[in-house]
Amino acid sequence: MKALSFRASGDFARFRCPYTTTSALTYTVMHPIAIKGLIGALMGIDYKDLYEYTKEMKIGIEVLKPIKKDTQSFNLVPQIKNNGSPTFPSRIEFLRDVGYRIYVMDSEEKLKEIKKILINRSYIFTPYLGASEHIAKLNFESIEEVTKVSEDVGLTNCVIPKDQIILEDNQEVQLCLDRIPIKNEKNREYIKYEKVGFAPGGSMVAQLKSVLKVGESNVYFF
Repeated sequence: MKALSFRASGDFARFRCPYTTTSALTYTVMHPIAIKGLIGALMGIDYKDLYEYTKEMKIGIEVLKPIKKDTQSFNLVPQIKNNGSPTFPSRIEFLRDVGYRIYVMDSEEKLKEIKKILINRSYIFTPYLGASEHIAKLNFESIEEVTKVSEDVGLTNCVIPKDQIILEDNQEVQLCLDRIPIKNEKNREYIKYEKVGFAPGGSMVAQLKSVLKVGESNVYFF
């Protein structure tokens, strides 16, 4: 089995929490479902086919930059009468100056197709980071063999379930924690969440029993 890695970066990103509406909050990190949507856009996969296209795809995520959040106010145009008002105020949360290394594990044939699109920058649809106004800059890195990790405990730079992080060994590490969606249905509804942790731009000590090695990196795949 092999895994492809590429970088995704942008000035802004927004991965909206579905339980928020007009005062929209964002997840702290780009989650696996958003990444599958990004890949589908690159490849020009029709939305109705995206679930089947990415069903066997495994995603690893490394956060390359510190987490920075902004909140901005907007006047939105209502789709109903809204008591006669032409607009209504809304506060929306963004991630600012984001950078990710993304690992994709799937069939070798599919990885080669994704590599070709990334290298040629021949995206079928414009790639973006959670919202269409946040255009993504993408750079292909490599396709490497995936192997088992020999040690039970070690360092990882990737997003990993919180219960696999050895907190007592990371007291000097700036950790970020979040609860993100990791699985959805064909109708886009999130059906599974995971409490995760990561060290932006750095590494942390974790249990590696569920981790795979891609090149020199220890990667957890969702």
